[in-house]
Parts: sequence; structure tokens; C-alpha cells
Amino acid sequence: MPGNPFDHRKNRDPALPPLLPPLPPGVAAGRRVTVRDTLWHLQRSVDHLDCRELHLQAADGGTRVLLWPCDRPAPQVDGRALRVLSLRAWARRVAGTLARKIDPRSPRGSFHGEVIPFQLAPVVAVASGASRVLLADEVGLGKTVQAGWIAADLLAREPAARALVAVPAGLREQWVVELRRLFALEVARVDAAWLRAAVADRPADVSPWAAPGIYLGSVDFLKRADVAHSLVQVTWDLLVVDEAHAATAPTDRHAVVAQVADVARCVVIITATPYSGDRNAFTSMLSLGSCGAGGEPLMFRRSRDDVGDGSRRRHRFVTVRVGHAEFRLQRLLERYSREVWREAATDADGARLAMTVLRKRALSSPVAALRSLVRRQELLQGVSSPPRQLTLFDDELDADDTLPEAALAAPGLADTSREGRWLSTLVEAARRAAAADSKARWLGRLLARLGAEPVIVFTEYRDTLRRLAEAIPHARHLHGGLSPGERAAVQRWFNDEGGVLLATDAAAEGLNLQQRCRLLVNYELPWNPARLEQRIGRIDRIGQRRAVHAVSLVARDTAEDLVVAALARRLGRVAATLGQRDRLASLLDEARTARAVITGVTLELPDPAVAEAAPSMPDPPGYPLDTIARSLESGPSGKEQSPGVWMSGLRARGVLRPGAIALVRAAALAEDTPVAERPFLVHVPSVAITRPRTRAEARERGRAVLEIVERVAIDLADVRDWFAGAAALHRQANASRAQRERALLRRTEPRVERQPGLFEGRVLLETGQAVDAAVQRRHEHERRLLALDAAREPRLECRVLGVLLLWR
Repeated sequence: MPGNPFDHRKNRDPALPPLLPPLPPGVAAGRRVTVRDTLWHLQRSVDHLDCRELHLQAADGGTRVLLWPCDRPAPQVDGRALRVLSLRAWARRVAGTLARKIDPRSPRGSFHGEVIPFQLAPVVAVASGASRVLLADEVGLGKTVQAGWIAADLLAREPAARALVAVPAGLREQWVVELRRLFALEVARVDAAWLRAAVADRPADVSPWAAPGIYLGSVDFLKRADVAHSLVQVTWDLLVVDEAHAATAPTDRHAVVAQVADVARCVVIITATPYSGDRNAFTSMLSLGSCGAGGEPLMFRRSRDDVGDGSRRRHRFVTVRVGHAEFRLQRLLERYSREVWREAATDADGARLAMTVLRKRALSSPVAALRSLVRRQELLQGVSSPPRQLTLFDDELDADDTLPEAALAAPGLADTSREGRWLSTLVEAARRAAAADSKARWLGRLLARLGAEPVIVFTEYRDTLRRLAEAIPHARHLHGGLSPGERAAVQRWFNDEGGVLLATDAAAEGLNLQQRCRLLVNYELPWNPARLEQRIGRIDRIGQRRAVHAVSLVARDTAEDLVVAALARRLGRVAATLGQRDRLASLLDEARTARAVITGVTLELPDPAVAEAAPSMPDPPGYPLDTIARSLESGPSGKEQSPGVWMSGLRARGVLRPGAIALVRAAALAEDTPVAERPFLVHVPSVAITRPRTRAEARERGRAVLEIVERVAIDLADVRDWFAGAAALHRQANASRAQRERALLRRTEPRVERQPGLFEGRVLLETGQAVDAAVQRRHEHERRLLALDAAREPRLECRVLGVLLLWR
């Protein structure tokens, strides 16, 4: 075939210098080069008259052709040092690295404690894209730790994130301590003083919540109108609501939690009693963060049996024979309460609520009954003005363990003089009964037998606690009247020193008291089974190393023995049959117990086979939790044990063919951020490797192997299959986050609550600020959607960590 007459390379005088200078040193076919700030593998170069074609391949397999000298490649400068190690040291480092992997769903951040696989399920779900999670495990299974994993993972992935943790006031200090101890997370403790300082330090148009970090405050503080208004002006990356059963509709607590949840990217709801028999309250809790779109959160509801917790618990009901004076008080109260229940004059609900309070406090102690009766007598005689009246069976009577004066103020009988005579008789009977408390004597004998054994004595009322404190002067107290600092100090003392702790139900939620104690005494039976479980759960929880013993004192031949204890025993059998503890509250609540106690009507519990269950929830999806836990226990993921490339060698024999075995870390990168990493061992056969005579010669041969290994690893089927799975998980999580972001974007339209009138400058200013905040949030959502779209498709990169030369 004739040559091309226009080929200048043929017609050019060979004596003349070449038109194209040679490629820079180190830039040659088969080498890695940097062009346009990107790392490429130079496959080949094709010379032309005035340019060269550079055929390049990217780490993810994509190809491109660039022209030199329009684009000037530079050789890759590999600053990794090759460290020659002994074979044993090389094998030890490789084994340690093989155990460290980053799954796209693996939690980031530091953790200083025992990694328990089942506790990783919620954080893995959130990392997979779940935006609403309900943590409803049994008491004592570490729901605080699970929420802490989610917060730590969020801040490790997004250092500029904002998280809000809303908890009961009594649990603030414990949350702060747990987040610092286990996750090295510092939080801003939000209260009135903090808010004043934050507002004073910032310009008027900057939100006090603008800075990244974790904010922790009580729900009762956050529900204040001024605080709640500022909370919804920013977008929260995470909202955690602890003891969420106390923030269900219709309450002010629920209102603020619902508003913040609708401007949060991720909502975590925590409660050990998700279903209390009130379907509307349960539905309101499930709707948190739904953004009006409906749907249910991903629920994690696991029992001790589900997680393989083999801890033992023994619960005994001990009947205590009461004296004549105590028995007479109970009988008189029984007659009085039945008359009021039947003949309530004007406010039937209020009167029945008052009878419930009197009966419960009388079964706790004669002292508590005496104070309640005297106070009711004063209120009905007009000695002092009554406080605001509560509704019938307002959620959790006496939750703060103080005397419920509002409940005691409602008149019971139409004949006021007759009711006055009843109260005078009851007050006198209570004074005589208070002189000899049978339960207090029984408890004293028990403590004498126990000696130095730590024990917690739970009672529902502070009046009863004061009576016990007189008989046990060396005991410490834990009740609703203590400040958070005082409560935390008592908790630390008991966990460090042991002794006797007298506590009300104000200490029955969330506190960890299991460090030294395994014995608990219920001085009276609560009328709500959920409270009984919460009390025992203070010591029967993760970290308890011994069998737990719980003793519940029951006054013999009283309503506590004949009704409450009988129902509690039967419900225990029902729960064992149903296999779900949260159905207890749907079968028996405080209102039903009160009717059974006061009216004397037998309360028929549904048969276990047909009992109404809580609405069904989806089962948690399956994740490789054991594998992720082992990877976390092996050390920080994605970090090499030492810098450089480890190198060693041995003679090839048997199944080992000559060449090299390389430890390669494959990484799925989204915008240069690793979303997944996994080590692989790669065998690269070669015929040109002989035993090196010096360390320098070994390093030279090892460096020659590096580029070959990294190029070969990208095309391995195992690496490609792993990368395809990791990329699919990343895309799925990205799609879920983008869906949530679009839902938040639709809710950023400013809402003007009222029309400003003429010269209403304050309303105009507030309206303008609300519009500005909505515009800023809208721009934030749009930018985040663009970032999620840009990071949708990860790319594959392989890097050699270690080389083992195999010579003939």
C-alpha cells in the first residue's frame, strides 16, 4: 500500500531536530500521571506531527484522550515510603488491617465502651437513609447509647451538623455524662441562662441555634413560646426526644416537639412504653416528623430474650399484715370513696380523681394519707384557695411526687356538712394509723438482715419518703424536689458507695443505678404496670452482672392485696403468654385500676388469645451487625497502622507462585470522601522476581510492583462486585436523604399567623424575620439537594498498603 504523501514525518529531513520534545521524565506508558488535577493511568501515547495523543484511564475505569502539549501531564510523586519488615511483622499488620472495614452503613465517630451488636441497628438504619426511628426497647437495653451512636455518626460524617436532644429535666445531667464518656461528645446545656447569653453574644438577625453542635435541654424549657419560636427558624439535622410517651398529644410538650420534628432531617423517638392503651396518643407519637406525609417510623422494639440477654430477675410479692388502726383507716376510706364515686355532686370527674389520690396515698403510708386528708379538709372549708383543677386521670398523677392539691380540691358529696364529718373521722383515723406503720417495721427488719448490701427503696410519694427517712437516717434521698445537680450527685454517690437509697418515681425513668445494686424494694405497688417495670429497670439493665431481686410490699386484706396485686400477678402471666410487655398498659392503666379498687367491681382482663394489641410496626431490617461490631472493635476504620507501604518477602514454594501478594485497600469515594472501604489480598504473578540482596534493592522492586498491583486490583471481579454493592447502598441512602430534603423544602414557605395592622411595627418586623428565615432554609435545602446529587455516584480507587515479594 503506497505511503501517504502528506505524512510530514516521512518527508521531513531526518537531520533536522524533532518538532516535539520528548515527554517529561517519569511520564511513560504504564505509569500514573496527574493531568488537570486528576490522577490517571497512562495507557499509551500516539505521536503526531505537532502533538501527542495521551490515552488515559481513570481509577473508576473511565477513559479519556488528551493532547500534549496542550495538556501537560506530570508524573505521580508517590511519597509513600516502603518499609521492609520481617515476615512475622508483615503478617501481623496485614491481619489487623483485614479486620478493619468501612461499610457504607458503618457508624463513624469514636466509642469508648463495649460494642454490643444489637445496639448498632438504629445507627446503621439511619446511615442507610432512615429519617424517622422509634427506639422502643425494653427498659435497660441501652436506648441512650443507641441514640448516642446516631448523634456521634452524624457529627463524624457532617461536622457542621446541628442536633437537638429534648429530655426530661431530671435526665439532662445523665445524658451529658453519657455522651461525653462513651462518645467524647460535648453538648451545650440549654436553659434560660444559656439562652440569654447566646442572644446577647449574637447579632439580632442570627439565631442562637445557628452554630453547629449538640444542644440538650428539657422539654419543659423548650416548650416556652419564645424558645419554641426560635427552634423552628432553623433546620435541625437531628432531633432526639427521650421519654417520648410524656410528650404525646394533646399537650404543649407534643406541640413543640412536633414543630421541631417537621424541620428536622432525622427524628429519633425514645420510649420504653410506646403504647399505653391510648391509640390517639400512640398515633401522635408515630406522626412526629412525618411532615404531613403520613407513614410510620422504623421501630426497634426488642426484649431481653430477643437480644440474648441471659440476666436473671426474681420478683416477689410479700404480704405485710397491717395493724388494727391501719385496717380501720382502709375500711373507712373504702366506704367514703364509694359514696363519693356514686354520689359526686357537681364535678364528678374531679371528685373521682380526688378519691383515687386518697386511696393510692393511703395504701402507700398512713402519713401520706394523713397529709392528703388534712389538706382536702382545708381546701373544702375554704382555708386556702384551690389551685387549678386537673382533668380526670390526667396523665401520670403525682409524676413529680408532690401533693396533688388541685386534685384534692374538688367537692365529693352534695351534703357538705356530711362530707365534713367524714373527713374529720378519717383525719383522726389517719393520725392513729400513722403511729404504727407496719410496712416501715417490715422494711427495717429487712435492712437489718441485709447489712451492707446496697438497696433501693421506691415509693410513689415524697411524704412516704420523709417518713422512711426518719426511720433510716443514714439513707440518701432521690426525689422530684432535688435540682439536677443534686440528683446527679446522689446517683454518683450510690453507684460508688452503695448503701440505702430512698427514691420516688421521679428517679424511675432513665437513671442508671445498677453499678453496685441488685436489690430493689417497692414500698407500695404502683397502679400502672409500666411504672413497676421502670422501677426495676433502674438496676436490671445492660451492665448488671448479678441476678436482680425485686420485692414488692403488699398490705394484706386491703385493696392493694385483693385488687392491685392480683391484677399485677395475672398481668405477668398474660405478658408471658403474649410475649410483649408493652401490652400491659393497654390491658390495665391507672383509671381502670381506680374503678376496680373503689367500686369493688371485678376487672375482667381480655383473654391473652384475643387481647387487643398495639398497632403492628415493621420489623427492623437485617444488617450485618456482628461484622460491623467486630470491625469497630478492631480499631478505627480507614486508618493505616503505620505510614508507607509494608514490604516483606519469602521464597515461592508449594501453592505460592512467584510474583507478589499485595494488600490493597479498595475505596468507594464520593467527591473524594470514602463512603466504603475494604481490604483485599491480591496475587500478581511475575517471572522476573529474584531474591533481593539488600533492603534498597527490595524497595526498588517493591515500588515497581505498586503500580501494576493497583491497576490489576481495579479489574478484579471480587473488587468490582464489592464496589457495585457499596455503590448501590450509597445511592439508596442518598435517594432517601434527598426524599427527606425535598419534603423539608416543601415546608419552607413562610406562614404569617395574623395580618399586621397599620403601624404595627413589631408584627411587621417579626413577619419579615420569618420570611428571611424561610428563604434561608429554602436555599439551604436546595444546596443540600445539589450536593446529594453530585455525590450520588461514587468512584473506585485502589491503594496498596503492603507487598509480599515471592521469589524463585
